[in-house]
Parts: sequence; C-alpha cells; structure tokens
Amino acid sequence: MKLFVATHNQHKIREISQILPEFEIVADDPEGVEENAPDFAGNALIKVHAIAERHPGEWCMADDSGLEVKALGGAPGVHSARYAGEPCNTPANNALLLKNLEGKTDRRARFTCCCALVDPSGEELVVHGHCPGRIAEKASGSEGFGYDPLFIPDGYDKSFADLSADEKNAISHRGRALEKVKAVIGDGSAVDDNRVEHVERVEGKGGSRLLAWLRLFRVVNLPTVPGDVFVGVALWPCYAGCSWSIRQAAAAAAASVFLYMFGLVDNDIVGAKGDRGRPIPDGEISLGAARLARGFCLFAALVVAALANLPRYWWPVALALALSIVLYNRTKWSALMGACRALNVVCGVVGVSHVYDMDAALMAGPLAVVSGIWFLYITAVTWYSSGEESDPAKKRRVGLLVGGIVYLQLAALICLTMKAASVMPLLVAGAVLLVVMRLMKRVLPRVSAS
Repeated sequence: MKLFVATHNQHKIREISQILPEFEIVADDPEGVEENAPDFAGNALIKVHAIAERHPGEWCMADDSGLEVKALGGAPGVHSARYAGEPCNTPANNALLLKNLEGKTDRRARFTCCCALVDPSGEELVVHGHCPGRIAEKASGSEGFGYDPLFIPDGYDKSFADLSADEKNAISHRGRALEKVKAVIGDGSAVDDNRVEHVERVEGKGGSRLLAWLRLFRVVNLPTVPGDVFVGVALWPCYAGCSWSIRQAAAAAAASVFLYMFGLVDNDIVGAKGDRGRPIPDGEISLGAARLARGFCLFAALVVAALANLPRYWWPVALALALSIVLYNRTKWSALMGACRALNVVCGVVGVSHVYDMDAALMAGPLAVVSGIWFLYITAVTWYSSGEESDPAKKRRVGLLVGGIVYLQLAALICLTMKAASVMPLLVAGAVLLVVMRLMKRVLPRVSAS
C-alpha cells in the first residue's frame, strides 16, 4: 500500500521507511508551501493539504517535528530547522543551542513529532509522538541528523547520534508518532472509529495534559475497584453474622482505589523506557511528576485508612496488596495480578471486622471461594493480555474482559443480598459503579481501559 509523504528530506524518508516497512513510502515535495503555523500540528496540516490535492483517494501524510527545550521556553520549537536563520544549517543550529544553554542547569528537553493524515475519504487526523530527554554539554555520535548529537533520551547515557537506527526508532518521537499512524491506517481501509484512542481528531482537544493524566490513571477502569471491596464487606454480615459500617466500607473502597492508582503509575514508571503509547514514555507526563503522583496515591490510601480508623487487620492485608502490586509491575507474573484483586476482596472483609470470634471462622470458606474466583479470573485475563500493545483488536477485547469484573461483582452481590438483606446498599453501589463505568467509556473513548 502507498503512503504519500510531504517531504523532500531524505533522512525523514529513510526513517519512515524503516519504521513503516509494510508501506510503500512515496515522497512528494510540497515545494513553495509556507509553514507559518504557530505549532507542529498546524504546519503538518499545511503540508499534507498541499499534497492531498494531488493524490485524491490515497493516504497522505506530513510530519512536523522539532526540539523543545524547557529552559528556553520551548525553543527552538517550530523553528528548529532554521534556529540559526536561513538557510537551514545544522552545525549553526547546534552551536546556537549550546550557546543559549550556557550557564543553565536545567537542560531538560523533548523531541516532538506531529503527523497529519488525510485518509482516502478526505478526513483529517493528527497524532503526536514525544521523546523526553536532556541536552548534552557537547555533541557526540555520528548517526542521525539535526540535533541528534546533542539529545540524550531519558533512560540513556548516550545521544541519539550514538544509537543505532533500530535503537533510535524504537524510542524516538517520530517512531512513536508513526506507531500511532500505523494503528490508524491499519490495512489501508478508511478510519475505524474503534481506533480513535490512537488519534487526536483535528476538531477535538486530544493531547491535552488532562487527557494524559486520565490515561495514566486509566480512569475508565477505576470503577471496577470498589466492587471488589464491596463483595468482601458483604461477606462479613452474611457469614460472620456481624454488622458492618457504611463509613468504613466507603473508606476501605477509597483506599483500594488509591492503591490501584499507585500501582498504575508505578507500572508506567517501571516501563517508561520501553513502553509505547503511554503518557510517560510519550513525554506527556515527566518521570518526576509521575513519581510525585505515585507517592501521593500511596500516601492518600494510608491517610484515608487512618482517618476512618480502619481495623488493625486491614493494614497487613493492604501491605500485602501493595507488595503484590510492586512485584507484579517488575515481574509481570499474571498470578501476582490475580493475587492483587483477590487481596482487594480481603481488604473489604478486614475493613469492617473489629473482632475475631468463633462466628468469623464460618466466613473462611466463602472468602476462600470468592477470592479464588477473583484470582483465577484476573490471572487468566492478565495472561491473555500479553502483547495487547501491538494488537489494537486484542487490546479492545482485554478492555472488555477487565470491565467484566464489574458483572462478576454484581452477580456475587446479588447472591449475598439474597442471603442478607442488610447488604442491599452494597448491591446498589455496585450497580451505580457499572453505570459510571459505561458512561466513562462512552465519554472518554481515548482513555485506554487496559
């Protein structure tokens, strides 16, 4: 399949061909077009429109990219290619950049690539890719082009120009943007609305900082967490014959949500170097901000538990849950993720239990059965999810399976409500969570559920 690309830059053509080997890349120079937009997206759209008129009914693409340095207020930005003036002079650009950074300790920067697409029907779409890093004190390496000898990507101690083409393409801004292009184009058919999570439509507000944080916390998944706790809470009056506190049930659920958020951020921090399509490796959220958010989530879970005076039995279970989360993020053992959700049910039980008496022993069997079902279900889903990052269809199926835990929670709560009517509020809360999850998936289609 042909992909017409608006450029005369042979370096770009080579990189695009390496990253998208399944496409026949056809260069079309948009000669005479003035790139006068204030941002990368605007310039990319100007160029793609220029060649789309010449290739109706075909996929056309243009990219605009550049270097943004924090200490320079985002410069050189859209002026990266001609930072030192006309005509384009790479050595002069690099020399000026180093001069302007003299005496500055903050050398954080990121490369940004914006790819604008026009599909065969004429619809416009825009995707972004980012690669965070820093500017070196001096140039190093002979590969790449432009500012590559000065840019050291996060997680590395050498510049883009010191990396092989395959190493650079795996983490570069252009590589990340083109992965999204590949997901959008697929087999060359018209744009599929089910792939909207990969794309920022021109008329929308995709790529916003808020969207990045929503994606980091997988907010469409958060309603699945409290239901585990509610099932555990419901077991207590049903089998131990004891009363339960709405206040403590809510606190235990809130603490579990914060622990879940802690785990999600920790997962993305651990995978910041190799993962694609996530806010941290894409440069939308810095590692420093993510680490701060991770600490806040853990702190918030502990504060909620302390303020609600959750029973002392909750604390060791919560510790076991946190350790399971941390271990899973570093090993990716499916059974550990299953253990996390099973322990979440146990958090519900111990979150409302103030005393252990003879009646409490009656609950051991039902708790083992319920937590075992949770363990097996989530372990299987986690095992199946392997490789979802490179398979959009599989990623959607995994999202459905993850959301399916809410129906499992509701089924358990219905059965427990039939045994003890006092847990009816928990069933109502579970039903509300299902509605909230469905609404969030509809309102936030670009926030991945897995």
